[in-house]
Amino acid sequence: MIFGPFGKAWLAIVSHLFFLADVLSVVQGFPVEFNHSVASVGVEKRNPTAATWTSPGKFTGVRLHSSCAGKESFFEDVLNNMVTVTGSAKTSISTIEKAMSKDRKKMLPTEKSYVDLYQSLYGEFKPTDKTAVKNAKTKLKSLSSFVTKYNKGLSGNAFKLDVYCDHTQWVTDGTKNKAGDYWFKLTGEPLAIMTDNENTDICKEANGDEDTLAFMTTSRGNVKDFMTVCPRAWNAWTGKTLISQKQETLKSLLTKSIDDVLDATPESLFLHELSHTKSYFSAKGSLDDEDLNNGVSAYEWVAINKLAKEDKDETTISKIRPLKNADTLMYMVSGLYLSEKANWGDGTCRDPKNVN
Repeated sequence: MIFGPFGKAWLAIVSHLFFLADVLSVVQGFPVEFNHSVASVGVEKRNPTAATWTSPGKFTGVRLHSSCAGKESFFEDVLNNMVTVTGSAKTSISTIEKAMSKDRKKMLPTEKSYVDLYQSLYGEFKPTDKTAVKNAKTKLKSLSSFVTKYNKGLSGNAFKLDVYCDHTQWVTDGTKNKAGDYWFKLTGEPLAIMTDNENTDICKEANGDEDTLAFMTTSRGNVKDFMTVCPRAWNAWTGKTLISQKQETLKSLLTKSIDDVLDATPESLFLHELSHTKSYFSAKGSLDDEDLNNGVSAYEWVAINKLAKEDKDETTISKIRPLKNADTLMYMVSGLYLSEKANWGDGTCRDPKNVN
């Protein structure tokens, strides 16, 4: 025990040291597990050596890192298109609700397209089975709520997001977690939560494959999120958008799968990634990347269709994986937008008039 003036002074010093240690821990960041997955408004510099930030037009809540220089108009177009696509999905979901109890023979071709897509992604049901229809409507209501909030967030500039157009700001010093993956820290972002990857290149898999298109991470306290676009995405985009794909003739679309169409459009990637944002949807409300029963990630048509089949009889909303899966949401919203002239209910483009 330490007593007297000297002891009190010593305790004060120790207290200050603990306080400084707490501050440093926040600035440096602890290794925390995280699952991956010029129309500018203003220019900001945090300090003389920091990156320059711009915003894509009216979307001032979204900040573009200097690695995105020259791409401001691109991002503004993508975000505007997402407002259009999510807004269209809201209307289409209302159509599904009215049509799902109908005799199929009495459905309009567009109604069939919407209902077929919904059943493929969230579970099949028989219109004559009242219990199954009730369960389907409950799931649809949850989906509608998320899509409505998504559209509102985009329209109201409510997303707080920093975008990096390459992955060079993510650095590792070689430290690994218990699973043997490398820890990565986002340079210049003291609030950013660290993330991990099997490869020392955060955009590559352990074997060196560049499978990652982009990934989203969040900050301490979920005050904002960070999206990083990897090289593979820039190489995949050839100028096509969901808007331009919808404007193609039915004849040209009949040769494509929905995977082909969505892989070529930046909106599909952003629709997926922004559904992960914890700063807007909250930690509990944001979507994740769910796994199938065999442990395979539910990405792209075959996997998300299988996920819907595995959970088609689940009635507890919090346990229905398609409702929590980011790729399912992206395929549903994008597919509905594309379904006005085509039926994508089996993952390929079909003429709605020829679908029974």
